[in-house]
Amino acid sequence: MQKKCGFVAIIGRPNVGKSTLLNTILKEKVSIISSKPQTTRFQIRGIFNDERGQIVFVDTPGLHIPKNELGKYLNTAALKAKTDCDLVLYMVDLTRPPGEEEINIIENLKDINKPVIMVLNKQDKGTGFANDYIKLWQEKIDREKDPLKYYIPISALEGRNINELLEAIFSLLPEGPPYYPEDILSDFPLKLNISEIIREKLFNTLKKELPYSTAVMVEEIVPRKENLTYIKAIILVERESQKGIVIGKNGQVLKKIGEMARREIEFILEKKVYLELQVKVEKNWQENPLILKKLGYYI
Repeated sequence: MQKKCGFVAIIGRPNVGKSTLLNTILKEKVSIISSKPQTTRFQIRGIFNDERGQIVFVDTPGLHIPKNELGKYLNTAALKAKTDCDLVLYMVDLTRPPGEEEINIIENLKDINKPVIMVLNKQDKGTGFANDYIKLWQEKIDREKDPLKYYIPISALEGRNINELLEAIFSLLPEGPPYYPEDILSDFPLKLNISEIIREKLFNTLKKELPYSTAVMVEEIVPRKENLTYIKAIILVERESQKGIVIGKNGQVLKKIGEMARREIEFILEKKVYLELQVKVEKNWQENPLILKKLGYYI
């Protein structure tokens, strides 16, 4: 039997569990996770293989109402994924009612000429607003052009119904050879991967809105010895007051962030790492196309 292969975009508003789903399916951490919304800023590809074939999942930034140039990029990156894929997983959070963001997402999906699976996440917390999402979809979509093939309730956190979801995906993918070797889990560039690890530690350490004003730029990755790699990364903030908070009293906050990031980077590289972190004020970096491009956001 010919194996299946294709690209699957995971689309939804911020904090619905897209990255958690990807990590659960791959049984490895390839996408950063935080309880704060809008953690993902890049398209991240995760590659799943079994006897049925290969699925290239594309984890996307959460679709939202943009407030700056960075926000516009995040939406563009998410919507580009739907045009480049073979199938869309439209993921919703059963614990939250649908809102304006949901209407915008459905408007962007209604004319798509590809199959869609609605993934109803956080089933472990009850059925919640499942009927509201299904009703909203039915109200907005022309029945004759409806691309929706399945509704599948899951718990990405607990791994519930993941096999059923994978079976549905494979049933809708085209036949074909794999795009990637079986031993590759992700094609995310190393510099961006390291910057995302550091940014995750910022999100999980800093409070309130401050993490959204930060970005990470990896400037150097230099092998120093056979078992030691030197990495230099710059943490961007928008104001001097934010710089002080990120560094912390006697540098303790920055030290904590660096230690957590270094341990994870060492696990990935399988060697010792000397991680140098610097904090730099770059006013309004989220509105500056040149800085956004340096950070890897191609608008």
